[in-house]
Amino acid sequence: MVAGTWGLLAGPLAVCAALLLQGCGEDLTGDSGSPVAATAAATNSTTVASDIFEAHASEYTIPLNARKWGGGMRLAISVSPVAADGQVLAAQELLLDTGSSTLAFCDPRIASKIGKDAALDYMSCNLYNPGGVTTGYWGRFYKGVLDVQGGMQIQDGVFSVMTAEKSMPCTRGFQGIFGIAFEQLDMAFKYADLGPNMSKTACPKEPVADVMQPMMKELKSGSGVKQLGIHWSGNEGETEGTLYLERSATSNPHYSAGPLVGEASLGELGWYDISIAEIAISSASKSWVASDLDCSPTSTKKSCIMDTGTPVIALPKGVIALIEELAQQQVPLGSLTIKLQPAQAGASPVALEFDIAALVERQWIQASDGAGVILGLPLWASYYTVFDLEAKKAVFVLTGNRTLSPAASAPAKEDLPP
Repeated sequence: MVAGTWGLLAGPLAVCAALLLQGCGEDLTGDSGSPVAATAAATNSTTVASDIFEAHASEYTIPLNARKWGGGMRLAISVSPVAADGQVLAAQELLLDTGSSTLAFCDPRIASKIGKDAALDYMSCNLYNPGGVTTGYWGRFYKGVLDVQGGMQIQDGVFSVMTAEKSMPCTRGFQGIFGIAFEQLDMAFKYADLGPNMSKTACPKEPVADVMQPMMKELKSGSGVKQLGIHWSGNEGETEGTLYLERSATSNPHYSAGPLVGEASLGELGWYDISIAEIAISSASKSWVASDLDCSPTSTKKSCIMDTGTPVIALPKGVIALIEELAQQQVPLGSLTIKLQPAQAGASPVALEFDIAALVERQWIQASDGAGVILGLPLWASYYTVFDLEAKKAVFVLTGNRTLSPAASAPAKEDLPP
């Protein structure tokens, strides 16, 4: 799910694409809830929390559950807010989302349990799906302790509690959203009571600060290796996925067992952005290729991102039209190859290959509502991925559960339609 607008895809698998609000460089720090520079005491507290995080980072392997919501599969991370008296509250299953930067709990009762002292003078307000059914929420920001399943405790985490929501992941076992993208996607507004209902005109227009979600803040504040890895088995059920932090991202069975496919350039303009050099379809009889997609982190026309919160791989309509044409001809669908720009200049593009028939059968592929590309959750069923935030690269390792047809050796390649 990509924060900002919910509707990059049509139909029940709709996803959101963020309003990339820039120039709001403030961060929510300090005990008063104001976007001011941290005091010495706050700095010391952050340092201690970061030291604790670094000391145990290599041990943090956070289990993820996989369940269906909103027409497709999603990953869930279990998080417990800590009350003012130190009591660890009931764990909440939150949708793990690399396409947003919001950590928000659905249950409004959490607000009273964590206490007034944790309340900030700012709120989160997000609207999605412009032109469609109202989707979004608003709620006050709080700062407190968060317990994450797997033994991780985050001190001074900034999160929100929904006062009102519409069509958010608050049903079917989900109790909120855990965004792990970058701070440009989560804006803070001066707190105001917007009422018990969520409407398309509810949110204020001018943010006063941006917010770094708790896990990203912990990763970036320490001196250790700033990387995280995500694995998904491709199946539904408990502990079918894992989130690895810091050194554990490159010291686990998924990283060491499969062959390294390559290292792609990674952007950090809010999303986990990628640059796509080429999209190709190879079937038994024909082969097509599209290049010059103008799809990069700095592109003003198209966004190409990796998003665990989107349950499909979303491709331009021209690509999907070709797949439909092959299906109508009743010929083998072949393979889809997406080549990413490498992290190192002069290196070969990183080729991610998928069995089209398998994607179609699982309903894991769909046309995007536009020219951009979203490598959604099905990406992780085929590739274990490490995000190296310092080196600005995404590392792809082939997992053992992928089924692929060999790429067909077709005649001359034809350009895909725009």
